[in-house]
This record gives sequence, structure tokens and C-alpha cells, in this order.
Amino acid sequence: EERGQPPQSLAHDTHTNKPSTADWLGLARTRTEGLSGHTRPIACLPPCILLVASTAIAAAYALSAPVSLVGGRVVTPPISLLIYDGPGRTLGQVAFPAVSLLFGCVAPAFFRDLRRVTGAAHPGLVATSAAAFAGLAVVGAVPLQRDVPAVMRGEARLGADSVLHQSAAAVFFAAAIAHMALWMRLCVTAPPASPLSYRVGWRSALFKGACAVTSVFPLPAAFLLHPASPARRVLSLSEADAGGLQQYCLVLCVASFFASYSVELAGALDPAGEQRESKRD
Repeated sequence: EERGQPPQSLAHDTHTNKPSTADWLGLARTRTEGLSGHTRPIACLPPCILLVASTAIAAAYALSAPVSLVGGRVVTPPISLLIYDGPGRTLGQVAFPAVSLLFGCVAPAFFRDLRRVTGAAHPGLVATSAAAFAGLAVVGAVPLQRDVPAVMRGEARLGADSVLHQSAAAVFFAAAIAHMALWMRLCVTAPPASPLSYRVGWRSALFKGACAVTSVFPLPAAFLLHPASPARRVLSLSEADAGGLQQYCLVLCVASFFASYSVELAGALDPAGEQRESKRD
């Protein structure tokens, strides 16, 4: 290699020299600078995950009939009760599989570039994201049974479609939380000057960390439903609303986390960053 030429790959290899701190910092600086004049087309897809999911949930909430239980009307019903019947059912059957398809379009390039940059395959990240979005597709494609209000009142039995729907939802949430935890571990354990390290990409790491933490601790719902909360009295919230509020918070955090992968696709994982750095040298 010519003097001043950075290594062709920054992956760790026992047969080649490890990249120096200057190489890591140069790569991170070049890719950050390139964001202003270069936008990788695929980097525009992750935000669509958040856009489609939030729009579908908001539209289903607006179009769905009020949900009533034994204790009265539920102001913030769980998402499953927004998409089990009526217009919300069709919205869920279209939007949630579409969100999974969006991530399916992003995943091959994302994990290929991640392996190129880190020199590792990261099967945990691949498996958890695949499980999460497969579960989400099933959640949308197979809604709860249409007579689920009767099931909640004890007047009907739980059907196989409802069992499959609930199981898929559990897989989605569990896999998504595991995926977020694995990514945060990668940010913390990456070499200090790596473009994926929280020390370099601290804004993205801070945002993702906030999403991961907030998805585990349902503090917003706990505050709103506290007996002394004025919001509870103003909004006429009941204990039955807790599940819905916590679910909205969790879905928003998960969707925002995956949407923020746009930052990595346009920066740390962008192959064009290496090309620009090579040309400048």
C-alpha cells in the first residue's frame, strides 16, 4: 500500500494490520462530511417504517368504533383492538405486512455493510430482526377474531386466529427488545474510534439508547394512570387503558429505533464513504 493510503477494509484480520485510530477517525469524519452532499437512496427507507406504522395506528384509532368493556369505555385500547374489525382490520392487514416488507428491503444491504465494516456476521442481530418483522407481518395479516368483545365478556371462546395473533405479537415485542439490546451492546463494545462506537456516533447511539430504555420502562403510562395524576381525570382514563398506552409507547420506540438505522446506512455503513476517502487521499 502507498503511504497515506488507508486499509481497504477496516475489518479485523489476523493476517493484516489492524486499522489505526487515525484510520477509524478518518473514515468516520469522511462519512459524516459526506452526509451533506450525498444521500444513499436506501437510507430513505427506514424512516418509512415509522411513518407507515404510526399513520396506520392513528388512522385505525380514528376510524375504529369505541371499545367498551365491563368497566366502561376504553380511551386508549391496545392496538389489536383497533384492527380486529371494520376499517382498522383492513388497515392492519395492509400496513403491518408493508412495514415488514420495508425492512426486508433494507436488511440485506444493512447487514452486508455491517459485516464489511465490523468483520463479523452478527447472527443475533439478523435473527432478532427477522423474528420481529415476521411476527409483525403475522400480527397484521391475522387479526383477532371479530367477536373478540364477546370473548372479553366471557360469552365466546378464544379462536385459533386470536391465539396466533397474540403469539405473533409476543414474538414481535420480545425479538425487537432483544435486537435493540444487541445493537446497544455493539455500540458499547466497538473499538473506541469505530464509526459504530457510541463515542463517534454518539447522537445515534443516544437516540437508540433512549428508545431501548423507554420501551422497557413504561413510565409515561405509569404517570398518566397514577391516581394523583390530573391527566387521568381530564382524559377519563381507567386501569383498562394501561395496556394500550404502554403498547403505543413500545411500538413508537421500536419503530423509531429501526427508523434511525437511516443514520448508519447514510454514514457509518455507506460504502461510498470509503470511495470518497480514497479519492481524497
